[in-house]
Amino acid sequence: MYKQIAAGVFATLVALSALNSFADEQINLEYQYQGETGVDLGAIRGGPLAINAFTDHRNEPVSQGIQRIGGEPITLALLTPHALVHSAVVGAFTSSGALLAEGDARLSLEGKLIEMSVQDTATGLEVLIRCELTLINQGRNAWQSAVVSRTSVEGKDVGAAIGQGLDRLITELFRDDYFLIELGIF
Repeated sequence: MYKQIAAGVFATLVALSALNSFADEQINLEYQYQGETGVDLGAIRGGPLAINAFTDHRNEPVSQGIQRIGGEPITLALLTPHALVHSAVVGAFTSSGALLAEGDARLSLEGKLIEMSVQDTATGLEVLIRCELTLINQGRNAWQSAVVSRTSVEGKDVGAAIGQGLDRLITELFRDDYFLIELGIF
């Protein structure tokens, strides 16, 4: 009887250790946009701008998970990936002087996170972030585009790599002349 119980306990411990070997890499990423967009958004036509919560349109089994190609999957401890991208966009608009509204506004930005992945390379990491953004002006779609960030970094610091990927995503957004035209910047 004791042998059966001991065998059962041993099998359970082996199974748990196997699960731990496949556990996700959990990171506490506290990202805040610190860059310069190069655009003064204090004069957005039709503003203030509401930046609605972003949605997740990825095929990840865990909402806080990020696909890692060539390594252990990544789990964000503090925010979901789509909330992290939303936070980056809000930070970029705030640092550029935009007057932001909460709730309903005549001008709003919506976002869908389509892809976020980290790939191991020989010398570091490559981060891919793809979002679909839509600017809505008085109920009509004024601008819609897929904004893509692909960043390669040296070293294996996943948090720093994702941060650089978010910085690049913001840079790509503010390089879109049509987006800036619809904001009334030009």
